[in-house]
Amino acid sequence: RRDMPDGRQALVDAATCVFAERGYEAADLRTIARVADVDPGLVRIHFGSKAGLWEACVGAIVAQAAPMISEVRQIVSDATAPVRVRLSILIGRYVGFSFAHPEVRQFVAQHASESAERAALLTERLVRPSYEASLPLIQAGIDAGVIRVRHPAAFFALLNNAVNQPRAAPVLLHQLCLDIAPESVQELLT
Repeated sequence: RRDMPDGRQALVDAATCVFAERGYEAADLRTIARVADVDPGLVRIHFGSKAGLWEACVGAIVAQAAPMISEVRQIVSDATAPVRVRLSILIGRYVGFSFAHPEVRQFVAQHASESAERAALLTERLVRPSYEASLPLIQAGIDAGVIRVRHPAAFFALLNNAVNQPRAAPVLLHQLCLDIAPESVQELLT
């Protein structure tokens, strides 16, 4: 439509959300096209297939994460700040990204457990680059005794599991403890 010139981007955005909510197998192209408010035929035109659309979603997620990963590399390489301070900043960046992009965290969580092939692709294109960018600082934190987890990958997994809570986590925390306002959960997790 004239008021929506980029049907390709609309499909990627809609598909990311639909794949995140339903998983790959349960997501259907008609639903994705309806959410994107485009003709279902555009999927085949732009992506060739459902698999091509899913891979485009991964590419878009990787592109969204690239600035954060670059920033993590800068934090890691800044030797002027103490390890504890840099780790706090690093954690803040991961939490901030997770809260700014809830569809990404749900997409990764959904597909990491759904298919070994899709999990491997996500690991290689998104998770491993993020881990490798963080690794020197995590190891420095372990060496300095700031991090008490013995293996950097275990700490990275714990960090990701902590920040990649379901969208309902703020409400659940508030229901569990009324003095936790849902809008304060991001700061609390950080």
